[in-house]
Amino acid sequence: MTLTPLALYCHFLVYGLLCFGGGYMLVPFITADLVRGGFLSEASFANLSSIAQITPGPIGLNTATYVGFIQSGFWGSLAATLGLVTPAFLMVAAAFKLLKKYEDTPFVKGFLAGMKPASLGFTCAALLIFAGMSLFTAQLPLGAWLRGEFTGVGVRFLAIPLILLAGVLLRKTKIPFPLVLIICAVCGAFLLR
Repeated sequence: MTLTPLALYCHFLVYGLLCFGGGYMLVPFITADLVRGGFLSEASFANLSSIAQITPGPIGLNTATYVGFIQSGFWGSLAATLGLVTPAFLMVAAAFKLLKKYEDTPFVKGFLAGMKPASLGFTCAALLIFAGMSLFTAQLPLGAWLRGEFTGVGVRFLAIPLILLAGVLLRKTKIPFPLVLIICAVCGAFLLR
């Protein structure tokens, strides 16, 4: 089952309207909508996410481009990318004019303050989704996480040192992010078969 370029544009237009806080905010939306909807397999989305992280450019745009390409080739990638950036372009244009005028009003201050915890919530959901894709041998739905149910799910214990290695390299060294990904990918090629 694939999506047409128009359907991709509409999906990513909605994502672009709702995804405040960066590209990782897309992960819960794509997982809930396209993976559970049967348009992408979880393994395919995990691979696309990995590729999107190591290629130059914003992760959200890379993800939209790759998902669009998998679904409908070049026109799908163009439609998904344009769908994702259309709301941002319009919001930035409007915000540029309106924010200076209304930035000190209680409503705008409250609106911006309310977006921060929601963005953190999306980031936490993305963290759980990525943990499910990289740490466990079977899909572990968010509800199972919350209930502590791990039956029938194995843990990839060799992934834990790679997570720690990536964290230490990013935090304690000046190794660039793409190189850390490549180091962990090469280690994973030998350890996580």
